[in-house]
Amino acid sequence: MKQIVIPAALLGLAAMPQAGWAKPGDLSVEGELSYGLDVVPPDVVDNSPDQDRIKSLFTGEVGLAYDAGPAILRASAGAHIYPSEADYNRYPLTVGAQIDWPLAARGRTRLRFQPSYEYVLGDDGRVFDRARMDVQLIHRHNPAHTSTVRLRYGYRNQSEQRFQGYDQSEWLGELRHLWRPGGGQTRIMGSLLGLHANAQANRFSYNGYGTMLIARTPLREGLEVYGRLYLVHRNYKAAFSNAYPFKREDTQLRLTGGVEQALTSRINLFGEAGYASNDSNVPTRDYSGFVGRIGIRFH
Repeated sequence: MKQIVIPAALLGLAAMPQAGWAKPGDLSVEGELSYGLDVVPPDVVDNSPDQDRIKSLFTGEVGLAYDAGPAILRASAGAHIYPSEADYNRYPLTVGAQIDWPLAARGRTRLRFQPSYEYVLGDDGRVFDRARMDVQLIHRHNPAHTSTVRLRYGYRNQSEQRFQGYDQSEWLGELRHLWRPGGGQTRIMGSLLGLHANAQANRFSYNGYGTMLIARTPLREGLEVYGRLYLVHRNYKAAFSNAYPFKREDTQLRLTGGVEQALTSRINLFGEAGYASNDSNVPTRDYSGFVGRIGIRFH
């Protein structure tokens, strides 16, 4: 099945990593409402070569974060509604935590632990659940430069009612650097990615590598523009199917840009557009097309 790696899902699409500490006792709420066109979930099964894997989509997300002192506790819930295909609808529920462990004075170097658990429902019951542990070694060289080494492990437990063999261990390794020119508000982040999945069925197991680039800068007070490039190649370990008896190879590209305008101190309006493709030697997993959405974010 098609794999999609989009950090922090919809709420974090244009977000940039921050190095600050929250204040103990703080409770924050953030969320998003949007409508647009995007790639359907990876567990959607459609074996027709002329399938359309980019559909219209309504999304709603709301999350809570509480600073408990040694840890920041998070919980979120969402709904991803596909008007043309109710079978694609998803309702994710996620709980997690963030724990920072200082390794140097003034927090310049620290370990970050982020355990999480996600449970995703569809209109007909559970789609999958997934436990993850994310560990990051973060070093802030100076106000302009921050480097991160990241390793994430997850286990996805797929509903067998949809199809079998997709339960899998998932590994992500990342080398990341964040640059703030002059220590200002412009942020440019580049990453090198390594991926590995070991599924029950080898046709879903793969090794992958790629890169990600995110940039965000203010144009004036309350108005920011951003862009994101994601490019990953995957080599699968076994023949895809009887109809396509060869090992699958994919190159996924996603290039988007957007603008975000503050309406109030807590509500932002945004719009973004771009191009998504999966260049695959398996016709039923090959697609390309326009993606985009408009919506509001609140925090």
